[in-house]
Amino acid sequence: MARKPDYKELELKIKELEKQADERNRVEGALRESEERLKTVLDTVQAGIVVIDPKTHIIVGANTAAGKMFGAPRELILRNVCHKYICTAEKGRCPITDLGQNFDNAEVVLLTAGGNGVPILKTVVSVTLAGQEHLLESFVDITERKQAEKERERLIDELQEALAKVKTLSGLLPICASCKRIRDDQGYWQQIEAYIRDHSEAEFSHSVCPECAKELYPGIYGKK
Repeated sequence: MARKPDYKELELKIKELEKQADERNRVEGALRESEERLKTVLDTVQAGIVVIDPKTHIIVGANTAAGKMFGAPRELILRNVCHKYICTAEKGRCPITDLGQNFDNAEVVLLTAGGNGVPILKTVVSVTLAGQEHLLESFVDITERKQAEKERERLIDELQEALAKVKTLSGLLPICASCKRIRDDQGYWQQIEAYIRDHSEAEFSHSVCPECAKELYPGIYGKK
C-alpha cells in the first residue's frame, strides 16, 4: 500500500506547483506582450503583409495595410486561398512551394476586393512561426512609379518623334563656285534649294533681289 505524503511533503508540492504556475504565467505574459508589440509594428508598417500556410495556401494572417490595399477588412482576407484572391499566380505555380524557390521578388498585380488590379512589388520568403513553416508575403503599391514610367516613356516617344522630324545641316558642303549647286552624298549635284529642302525643314518662296532685278529688268528698274 502506497504511503500517503505527510503535511510537509504536500506543502512542498504545493509550493512547487505554485512556482511552476508563476513561471508559466510569466512566460505567457511575456509572450502576449511580445505578440502585442509585433502586432503594433506590423500594423504601423505601410507595406502590406500576409502570412500564408504553405500546405493549403490559406491566408492565416494579415496586417492593416494589407486590408487597405486589398480594399476590405483584414478579417475578410483570412481563411481564403491566396491563389486568384490576392495573388495572380495559378494554382500549382507558386514560386516557393511549387517551383522550389527560397525567395521570390517580383512586380505583379494585386487583385482587390473590387476586382481591380493594383501593381505591386511583392516579396515572399519562407519563415518559421511558432514552430511551423509559413510563407511571409510583403508588398508595396507601385502605382505612382508605374505611372511615372509610362509618362517618361511617353515623353521619350514624343522626343524621338520630334527628333525624327528634325533634319539639320552640318559640316562642310561642297558647293559649285559658279552655279552654286551642291554635291550630295551620292555625288549628284543639286540646286541649293532642293538640297536645303531635303536636309532641313525649310521651304522656299522665290523673289528677286533689287540688284538682280536691275540686271534682269533694266527697262523697268533701271529708270528708278
